[in-house]
Amino acid sequence: MDRETRDMLLETADRFFTERAGKDIVNGVEKGVWPKDLWKEIEEMGLPLIAVPEDKGGAGGTLGDMLAVMRLAGSHAVPVPLAETALANLLVAAADGVPATGPSTLALGDVVFEGNRLSGKVDRVPFAAVAEHFVTIANAAGRPMVAVVSASDASVNEVASHAGEPYGTVTFDNPPCEFAEISPVSVERAVELAALMRAMQMAGAADKVLATAVEYSKQRVQFGRPISTFQAIQQMLAELASFVAATIATAEAAARDADEGGLADGGRFSIAAAKSQTSEFAQRIAGIAHQSMGAMGFTHEHILHHYTRRLWVWRRDFGSETFWGEKIGTAFAKAGPQALWPSLTASRYAS
Repeated sequence: MDRETRDMLLETADRFFTERAGKDIVNGVEKGVWPKDLWKEIEEMGLPLIAVPEDKGGAGGTLGDMLAVMRLAGSHAVPVPLAETALANLLVAAADGVPATGPSTLALGDVVFEGNRLSGKVDRVPFAAVAEHFVTIANAAGRPMVAVVSASDASVNEVASHAGEPYGTVTFDNPPCEFAEISPVSVERAVELAALMRAMQMAGAADKVLATAVEYSKQRVQFGRPISTFQAIQQMLAELASFVAATIATAEAAARDADEGGLADGGRFSIAAAKSQTSEFAQRIAGIAHQSMGAMGFTHEHILHHYTRRLWVWRRDFGSETFWGEKIGTAFAKAGPQALWPSLTASRYAS
């Protein structure tokens, strides 16, 4: 979709998330309450199908459109698998399939596809306990295969994430696939796209953390004046702002590279760099924000933890900074020193 249409979509979604995905909804999910009305409205808006072609029931948007919505969802701590479902639907549509309705999630890991059946176990699957469909990419006779399995045909051991969302370990004991087809997206590429999705969500959450800390510093009065006037707080916020700016810049650059380079392999280096950097900065952003807000930032009643705890969880999802740093290092060690500078400068957004 064009820029004007995307901006209208983001403005509408922003208002919707502000009105319908507030603190009570987020806290309710942590207590095990599935916000079915919120999910129903999200589906009615077409957000999980944003990057699916119109002839398959989607909105006909691009990967970039989808990632822009993911950043927005991160800035609202939307506690449903919108990101996971949107990417899962894109993977299915890319293999010429029609996405299923209902919440889906990504089960990317050590799985085997054979005879239209799936076997294996995947840990840390987001929203595993509430998903109706599991989507994965598996190698089948040397070719990547996208496979969809109904949640009723899989075994889920729920283990809540640090943010209180229903993660879990999913076991596939040779269930039949609802859909299976050769995929233009490889197993490794699916992990890259999922990592990019998380990087964009972290960019949105980081932006909200900064805004929250700055607003609090203006309102909190100590010794007769706002704490934003104290040099120590100003220094903390300046450092926080630098980490947030870098997080947003690297995620956005990777999103544009991936969108312009194509679903199958666009922006591979940018994605690895973005997930490595956003994951590393997530710890620092959360730490500085809580330090600058003192005791208030640690209370359950305040919204700060909605974002910082998700940053901690998303930091590990689909590869931590160590995982992606090793990927980058290994690739350059094999390619040789002559490949380093061209890769660093390949993105026109790198500067």
